[in-house]
Amino acid sequence: MAALWKTCQQCLRYGFTNASIYTSITAVNVISKRNFKAHWVAPTLRELQRRKVIEEDRGGGPKIFHRSTFLEWNYDAEIFAFSNRLGEKFNDSSLRAALTHKSYIERETARLSDIGVESNLQFQDNEALAQKGGEIMSKFINGYLRAVFTQVPEELIRAMHDFLTSNPTLETVAKHIGLGDLMLCADFPCKTETYVKSFKAVVAALAESSGEERARIFVQDLVVTQLYGQDVNELWNPVDPIGNLTAILKREGKAEPEFRLIRQAGSNSILAVYYVGVYSDKNFISEGAGESLEVAKEMAAREALKKFFHTEDSMRALPFGRQLKNIQSKIAQLENQPNVPLSEWISPKIMSAVH
Repeated sequence: MAALWKTCQQCLRYGFTNASIYTSITAVNVISKRNFKAHWVAPTLRELQRRKVIEEDRGGGPKIFHRSTFLEWNYDAEIFAFSNRLGEKFNDSSLRAALTHKSYIERETARLSDIGVESNLQFQDNEALAQKGGEIMSKFINGYLRAVFTQVPEELIRAMHDFLTSNPTLETVAKHIGLGDLMLCADFPCKTETYVKSFKAVVAALAESSGEERARIFVQDLVVTQLYGQDVNELWNPVDPIGNLTAILKREGKAEPEFRLIRQAGSNSILAVYYVGVYSDKNFISEGAGESLEVAKEMAAREALKKFFHTEDSMRALPFGRQLKNIQSKIAQLENQPNVPLSEWISPKIMSAVH
C-alpha cells in the first residue's frame, strides 16, 4: 500500500488528476480479482486429469463415438458426400450393400426379436461383394506390378502383391477414405477384418457401377500408391542369394561368381566392416559391405540381384496417376500373365539373343 501511495504522489507531481488516479487503482483491483483463482483449483484439475487417464487406460484408450450417435447424423447425406469425395459414381444400392456388414444385420434382427417386433429387414450384406472385390483388386495389382517391374521374377511380384493386399495396408487405406464412419457393423471401433472386407466390397461396387476401368484406376490411386517410399527389396527375402546368383550366371553361360575382398576397416574391433566385390569372367558386377566376410559376401550377392532385376536404390520412381495413362492397356494385358520365375530367370539381353 505504501508503494501504491508513493506511486500516486508521483502521478500528482507529473500532472495527473485525482480522478484518473482513482480510476487506475479501481481497474487494477478488478483485474487482480478477475485473474485470481483459489488454491484448490489447480490440484483438483490435476486429479481429474489423472483419473481420466486411468479410465482411458482401463478402457483401451479414449472413448470414440460413432457419427450415427450425433444429432445431425444423416446417412443418405453421408453416402452422397462419400461418393463425391472420392470423385466416383456408385449405384446407391451397391454402395449401401458394400458398407453393410453381416454382424449389423444379425444385431438388428436380434434386437427387434427381443422387443417382439417381426424382423423383416431388407438389407444385403457385403460378403459376396467383398469376395469379388478381393479377386479383381488382386488382378489389378498384379497387372500394375508386372507392367512396371518387367525384369523382376514372379516371386518378387508376389511379395509386393502380398504387401499391398495385407490387412494392415488395406485397413490404413480404408480409414483414410473415411469408411469407419460409414460402415454399418456391430463392433465399434471397427475391427481390422471389417475395414478390409468393406474396402474390398467398395471396389467391387465401383466395378459394378462404373466399370472395371474406373475400379482399376481407383485401386492404383489408393492401394498401389502404398508402395511409395517402400524399399521393394525389403519385401522379398530370397533364401540363398549366393546360390540364386550362381544359378543365374550359369544359365547365362557365364562363370561362377568370384568374391574378392576390396577393402576393410577396424578388423580388430567390434565396428569392423568389410567390402567384398563380385566378379564373373573377370568382370565386376557389384559390391557389398558387412560386419564379417560372410555377411559382406551375401550383401554383395543381393546387390548383384538388384542390379539384374533393376531394383537398385537408384531406380526410377514408380509411375502413378497420369503417368499410367499410356500403359493402361499393357496393365490390363499382363493381369493374367506372370513374370518369369526365379528358377528360370535370365537377363532380357540373353533371352533376346537366344530367341
